[in-house]
Amino acid sequence: MASLVQSKVSEEQLQQDLEKFRSRAIELGATDAKIITTEAIVLDERARAKCRFPTCKLYNTNTNCPPYTMPVREFREVVNGYSHAIFFKVDITSGSFADFDRVNKYDVTDIVWRIESEAFYDGYYFATGFGSTGCKNIFCPDTRCSVIDGGSCRYPWKARPGMHAVGFDVYRMAAEASWPLYPVGPSTDPASTPHMSCFGIVLVY
Repeated sequence: MASLVQSKVSEEQLQQDLEKFRSRAIELGATDAKIITTEAIVLDERARAKCRFPTCKLYNTNTNCPPYTMPVREFREVVNGYSHAIFFKVDITSGSFADFDRVNKYDVTDIVWRIESEAFYDGYYFATGFGSTGCKNIFCPDTRCSVIDGGSCRYPWKARPGMHAVGFDVYRMAAEASWPLYPVGPSTDPASTPHMSCFGIVLVY
């Protein structure tokens, strides 16, 4: 049941709801989740630039990846309008790149979508979430993005940019959250890596 929208939420109610969303993220499969203030969010133009150098295969293929995504300076103004967010991670301990790819694409996206949706119906109508990879990688890997051609998104309620595509410095945020993080790339040896991690965030209020 949807909650009544209020012009202002009390600090007590906000903290109760944030804890509910944090716990819900873990219930949905997150290894850990934290309530953070938006002061803990780190945005850096270099994060978005990494989509171009070296060029990601998703670059310039859909409107939720650069160069179409909101510039970091503009997105920073959006983030400044919020006070709190739910930041979570999912660790992969199997040593399998296939498991990492599945979690990266589907598990994190599902948690983001569900928390964003539940927050919205609890009255936090500006709740917005970001996962760990672009939407084309998930929903339309073999189909041209319809929005680029002026059409409607096929998955408007779930399609979102990955965190890095709008400038989140996920590595630094994870380090500052005291979460052990190991870079994952083509030269990664899963056997020598304690775990691989994927991240998501939902801006709530």
